[in-house]
Amino acid sequence: MLLKALEDVPNTIVKVVDYNERVPFLSQLDSTHNSDVFIGIHGAGLTHLLFLPDWAAVMELYNCDDRHCYKDLARLRGVKYFTWSSDKQHLIYPEGGERRPGSEEPHKKFMNYRFDPMEFQKRVKVVSYYES
Repeated sequence: MLLKALEDVPNTIVKVVDYNERVPFLSQLDSTHNSDVFIGIHGAGLTHLLFLPDWAAVMELYNCDDRHCYKDLARLRGVKYFTWSSDKQHLIYPEGGERRPGSEEPHKKFMNYRFDPMEFQKRVKVVSYYES
């Protein structure tokens, strides 16, 4: 659904990558370094923002209530950081997940999420406008 929402963003070429052990690290770096906008959810894959070009922007889909982690990393790298607006959190839909030790509540960092496609598209347009 999110990929479909990107089809209506003008002047956008979308490349979906999965940084896993089967992708050589130099290929991962090349893909990242040739990106203008880097989009991902909170997790280790976002550390690739360190290899973005100077003009790039990173969009953390949802920070899982760890507001400063990748925001600080983007600031230290010198790239612009965006995330889902706090007033639009109701448009993030958690699905399942592992429970915290000693708690009945799922841990936000170990859940799957769905995002409202129209809000996602709006956020990407904002990020793309900054980058251009």
